[in-house]
Amino acid sequence: MTWKHLSLSVTGKSHSDRNEPGQDYYRTGAIRFSDRDFFIGLAADGAGSTTHGGTGAEIVCEMLYLQILSAIRKREDISSVTNDEIKAWVSASREAIVARAQGDGRRVKDYACTLIGVVVADNDALFFQIGDGCIVVGDKAGYRTVFWPDQGEYANMTFFVSDDDFLEHTRIAREETPPDEIALFTDGLQNLVLSFSTRTVHEGFFRPLFTALRKKPENGSADLTKHLNALLSRDDVNARSDDDKTLILAVNVPTS
Repeated sequence: MTWKHLSLSVTGKSHSDRNEPGQDYYRTGAIRFSDRDFFIGLAADGAGSTTHGGTGAEIVCEMLYLQILSAIRKREDISSVTNDEIKAWVSASREAIVARAQGDGRRVKDYACTLIGVVVADNDALFFQIGDGCIVVGDKAGYRTVFWPDQGEYANMTFFVSDDDFLEHTRIAREETPPDEIALFTDGLQNLVLSFSTRTVHEGFFRPLFTALRKKPENGSADLTKHLNALLSRDDVNARSDDDKTLILAVNVPTS
């Protein structure tokens, strides 16, 4: 089995109307080491109340990606990765933010961002998250969330990698049997594709997208990405959520 994936990030109307760049960032990769296939998916959302949240999101994703690649190269496996090691990856990404803040003469919280991540191999799947956004996985039993978006005690509140107590809000999960389908998305999408009243997933959104991705040739996902970009940029979608919207989709497919 190997992984086919696509990713996109659409700048929210709240930013584009002010000619501002989006503050989401993602990093993905389907890689092979020693005849084993791995998928890495990372997304971060810079806090809208900060000046450099988008920069923080980029720093976190890029540093985490390097940490994960290093772990895979050393082990050629992820089943033995401990929770402490995952927290060490996240800590390294926060340290990179701290270094950037010190170099720029700014506060660490100016680079505040959330984080969602997944690392999958043929015998294990690792999931981790700080703050809101969501990871949805699918198999024969249907679709479900790995963690529910962590929005804290009050409305419009969440937790960030830049927080002093970030490790207390780092949620980690693992599954010995990897899911067939994985979606990661930032909070700009969560109110559109999740039911908060029942804490369930809107399968009607995900199922056709995964089906289309699975059917596309390996280098033929450009049309699907274009379709998704148009969908997430529609006026009726922006009316329900004017925030940045990042979506990562991955499906496990047989090798030829």
